[in-house]
Amino acid sequence: MSNRSAVFGGAGFIGTNLVYQLIEDGQQVFNFDNLSGLGNLLNIAELMQQSRHSFARCDIANPEEIRQALLMAAADTIYFCITPKNPEEESSLDNFRTFFETVKEWRNGMTDTKIHKIVVVSEHYKLLGSYGHMYAGLLKLLDGYVADGLPISSLLVPPAFGPFQQPDSPISMIIYRAIEGETIPVVNPEEKVSDLVYVKDVVDAIVIVEKNGKIGGHYHLAGPSCALSNLEAADVICESLNEELPPPVGRYQALIEEVATAPVTSDISKDEATLVVLGLQGKTSLEDALKKTVNWYLNNPRWYNQSRTRFFYLWQNPETILKIA
Repeated sequence: MSNRSAVFGGAGFIGTNLVYQLIEDGQQVFNFDNLSGLGNLLNIAELMQQSRHSFARCDIANPEEIRQALLMAAADTIYFCITPKNPEEESSLDNFRTFFETVKEWRNGMTDTKIHKIVVVSEHYKLLGSYGHMYAGLLKLLDGYVADGLPISSLLVPPAFGPFQQPDSPISMIIYRAIEGETIPVVNPEEKVSDLVYVKDVVDAIVIVEKNGKIGGHYHLAGPSCALSNLEAADVICESLNEELPPPVGRYQALIEEVATAPVTSDISKDEATLVVLGLQGKTSLEDALKKTVNWYLNNPRWYNQSRTRFFYLWQNPETILKIA
């Protein structure tokens, strides 16, 4: 593993968890985020005084800011933890193109550059319709830069959940709703939970790709084997809260409201890229991961209270985030 790492998107959900792990592993981490999306300075507040962590704003649409970040970090490894947005627009990958074009030009112009691996990490929780086409375009884009000499490996991960996650995903939204005493709609309650992975397993997979992934390899992290239904997963969350934060009356399960709807399926085959050869499959059981996540929210009240603002903004329009997976 490298000694100096640059993490772009390092104040977001996956990026934050990765930064903490890299520092724990003894890395010197240079953390970059433009803080315009789900990037949150509170995520990395505990790291601001650590000598092995440096943070600076950087917009991947701004070549000059990218060059300054690369110069500042002088990194052995670059981790790019940003998921494309606005798949309906042809310009959805423009910022990605700007970033990698800038990195290519910077690397070609630096005779002593030490970059030996660029790991691109992206969640595929919306591999439906236009999102599928966008991801196909992303992989093609990365292939082009590999051909130009950039040492890129990519990792697509399933819907992830865990510490530092804003209430923009089904799991975190259920936890927020339960704690706040709001109804918990569970879509297709008897349907088995599909790909879903604990963020610690995602970080472990990223580290393995950095160590052993082939240049030009596109890898996919499979979720752990799971027999839980959507309703059972919600029940695990509620039961964890019953134990750790008992409600004034009754049990959190009373908040569950079952909602039936047509199943949603992905347009993308998962046979294109796997991480079987690297042993990359989520190892934390869904039940254990859910309990750990609930406990993290309860044990980090300052972070939770700051995020409640976003929860109250989203909870009136839950249709986009209700289904667990």
